[in-house]
Amino acid sequence: MTRFSVHNHTEMSNFRLLDCINKLPDLVERGKEIGLAGLAVTDHETIAQSIRICKLQKENPDFKITIGNEIYLTNTRDKNQKYYHYLLIGKDIIGHKQLRRLSSRAWMCSYYDRGMERVPTLKEELEAIITENPGHLIGTSACIGGELGSSILELTNARTIGDVKAETAAYNRIVSFLEWNKRLFGSDFYLEIAPAASKDQITVNKMIAKLSSIYHDNWHNFFYLIGYFPLILHLHFKRKIKR
Repeated sequence: MTRFSVHNHTEMSNFRLLDCINKLPDLVERGKEIGLAGLAVTDHETIAQSIRICKLQKENPDFKITIGNEIYLTNTRDKNQKYYHYLLIGKDIIGHKQLRRLSSRAWMCSYYDRGMERVPTLKEELEAIITENPGHLIGTSACIGGELGSSILELTNARTIGDVKAETAAYNRIVSFLEWNKRLFGSDFYLEIAPAASKDQITVNKMIAKLSSIYHDNWHNFFYLIGYFPLILHLHFKRKIKR
């Protein structure tokens, strides 16, 4: 199986918070060293590495380097809300232009909330860009900080304490989120699971595996990162010793 690492960060993710120590050239070299077919650079709401990526791609023609963006996906720009993580990856030049438009909009509409500059992308903005010219972006549910991961943990906690109302609400959010992505991306949407020892991540991984098996027959390989898109490794450090 050819492995392509989908979710990776570089030092450009440090614009608003200290998040990652990876340098882009080192990240590419490490990917080649461990036998990857390529990787996507998905920094936190920035595609500032784009020019460097293009240069490195010319220098490494046999190693695919893809431009992506880990955005914060919300319904509104209200304060005191959760800013859910969400991954976008450009499939081609048109997809890169769409990433630029979305990122520019997010930064132009940025605001401060709870001591940090917030740069969310609204779902309606993402819908508008994709429906205008579909088929050029890949979406994933992102890490445990995404809407899906958060809703799964809320559902699990509600079920543990016997709160039926909260469990139903979380279940409905999960279904709504998945169906929204299906309508918007079709077969270009993937669920993300990450190897980890934390209890919460294991809980999310198991639920996503169940969701994958449930929707597999009806939605034709819609979910689950297999084949060219295997399990996503959410990378902030290129080696364990750097943590």
